[in-house]
Amino acid sequence: MAKPKKSERKTTIKVSLEQRPDFKGNVAAFVFDVAGNLLERADVKAGSVTLALSEEELGRNRFFLAPLTDNFDEMKSTLKTMERLGAYEPVVRIAGKLVDVIQVPGVIIDAWLICFCWVRGRVVKFDSGRPVCGARVHICEVDKVWRWILRLPELEVFRLRDDLLKIFEEPRIPIPPRPEPDPPPFTAARKGLIGLGEVAFNPQPEPPREILIRAASLKLPSITLAALASSSAHIVRQALIDNVRLIIPYLCLWPWWWSFRCDEIAVVETDAFGRFQTIIPYLCDGDKPDLYFWVEYEIGVTFETVYRPPIACYTDWDYECGKEVTLRISDDRVTACDDEPDLPGCVVQILSIGRNVSMSEIHGSGAAVADEGLTTDDRPFGGKLEPRVWLSRTALRDGKNIHYYRWSYRRLTQGDGTPLATPGPWTVLTRTVVRHFATLGPGGITHEPYTLGPKLVGTESNLFEIKPAAVPAGGIEWTVVDEREDLASAHFETTKLGSGTNACDKAEDAAGKYELKLELFKSSGALVDWTAEGIDLQITDVPAPFGTGSVTASTAPDYYRIKDASGHTVAFRMVLRVDNNCCEAKVEPVTGTGITVTPCGFIEFSSGASVQLHFKAGHPNNFADFNFSVKRGVSTNVAKASAAGRVGSASVPTNDASPPTRAYTLTAPSDYQEDFPVEELLGDCERAAFSEALHVVARATDGYGLLWHLNAFDHDGFALTPLP
Repeated sequence: MAKPKKSERKTTIKVSLEQRPDFKGNVAAFVFDVAGNLLERADVKAGSVTLALSEEELGRNRFFLAPLTDNFDEMKSTLKTMERLGAYEPVVRIAGKLVDVIQVPGVIIDAWLICFCWVRGRVVKFDSGRPVCGARVHICEVDKVWRWILRLPELEVFRLRDDLLKIFEEPRIPIPPRPEPDPPPFTAARKGLIGLGEVAFNPQPEPPREILIRAASLKLPSITLAALASSSAHIVRQALIDNVRLIIPYLCLWPWWWSFRCDEIAVVETDAFGRFQTIIPYLCDGDKPDLYFWVEYEIGVTFETVYRPPIACYTDWDYECGKEVTLRISDDRVTACDDEPDLPGCVVQILSIGRNVSMSEIHGSGAAVADEGLTTDDRPFGGKLEPRVWLSRTALRDGKNIHYYRWSYRRLTQGDGTPLATPGPWTVLTRTVVRHFATLGPGGITHEPYTLGPKLVGTESNLFEIKPAAVPAGGIEWTVVDEREDLASAHFETTKLGSGTNACDKAEDAAGKYELKLELFKSSGALVDWTAEGIDLQITDVPAPFGTGSVTASTAPDYYRIKDASGHTVAFRMVLRVDNNCCEAKVEPVTGTGITVTPCGFIEFSSGASVQLHFKAGHPNNFADFNFSVKRGVSTNVAKASAAGRVGSASVPTNDASPPTRAYTLTAPSDYQEDFPVEELLGDCERAAFSEALHVVARATDGYGLLWHLNAFDHDGFALTPLP
């Protein structure tokens, strides 16, 4: 007797959306095991979906069809996600046989209109309202209360009904006492006494009073009271669901009903101002998201939960998209953002350029001449550059009467790095620098600017004040309301350098190495001798962004010092390579041998024909990367003809490493080309249309991110068909 054939671990199912032919969205199939673990996800293409599972495996697991959203890859694919997106769960096997076609009902497709909700908020200290930086905010969607009621056993339905009726018989709602704070090292959660689905006050204020006031004002209509008094679990359940908004406020008061679970849909980190935001999808025809937030903070070397109040009390039911949520942290172990602490001793620390490039990430002392002034990942600087500096204000201002500083710059080389015969003259940075401070007036709290400079002091012009430790009269405290203003010691506007008729001409004229100089001045305007005053000049030795970890610094070597004739330090110096040059991108028309271009744009080819793909990807000083992508048909990537690499490279291999290997060759400045046999481009197709897309991305950074406005893009297309 012949052995049964082993089932193939691959199954293709047809999917029909013909009941709604106008539906143009993307759909994917999801398979979960009985425990809710995702086994596979596959996109529905051309009316079918192929899964790497056998028919038997598919039949004993759960199969869903759901609409895809723009940010689906950032979401967790769970059974809750399927429920939230209105997924369709069909029967895929009948009588042991796989169905031929899955017909998605029109009523299901009608609900697949996805809307997007902007979720935003702030994390602040409970006592001061100051922002908390680097906190992890977990955003969860809570079970819909009506769905929770549907799942309740009949006995529990009557218990919930009895609790609700009892509340309405009492003259007032009892407000629970304020919970006692948990000492940080001994919270119940850290002892393992609280499960994942349970929560403690941890410690938080009593349930929001607006919930209690709203609940106290609600009255049950007589028809609802009659339904609740019924002995039928079905009638009582429906009455509870019909009045679900009335029930929600009371759940906060009933710990025995705190059995809600929430599905985590995003984890985001707060920025320098304690802010967070994300985009989440939901069904346009469905309920608005009910959102719950909890927070972790790095304490020591691990992230610990510092805010996780009761779900029933702190869920934002029917969250209003775009509304700012404020999460107030009372855990004493959590510190507020400290924009500029007063360092001990007499220290000047040069931290970074912007948020993302520390001094340790700029080639300086010991670097090769060609690398000097670039970042350690080979990027020049551009845009508006903002050096961040920490100064021990009390020691400098009060102890040594040093009240001012000044930044200057001069050009050292041409754009390609060739030294100038004589360095350019020193030019002072004069853009206004401010710090903000909070004041409390009749209209509430406002944040006022305090101008640090430029100022005329004695005979010295364009000096900038070292921010005093004390807040100006009427102020509450120093605040950071704009990172790029309140943390910058100066503003080096490199886009204003050079001359020319347009921005690209000016950039080419101004590119090169620039030396920056930081000087200190007494309150009288006299220049400070750093060595004589005992000032310790330091530079950071850890990469940025600094986040919530320790930031260390070390004494700067001589490379970073400008000295006088006696060898005393009189200024700090650093070199930055500046390049705001625009990129070039141009896809040239296809040429080749054995081909004919018809008047309608088709390229007819004969046997043995080849085509030459040709593009220009350029940057005056090669500080750019390119990505050349060739696609066949709608979306099939032709790796054999696609390539990515550094502009100016003599040869860039294509993305397909399989033989025969090919590479685009630089035949002239910015000019890349390569020949391909027609059959390599066509693959399995007899004829095909192709698209060519070229992205050229500048490497320049302003310390916050890449300068995308310098990028270039071009595209073209062609179609190959055999000679008639």
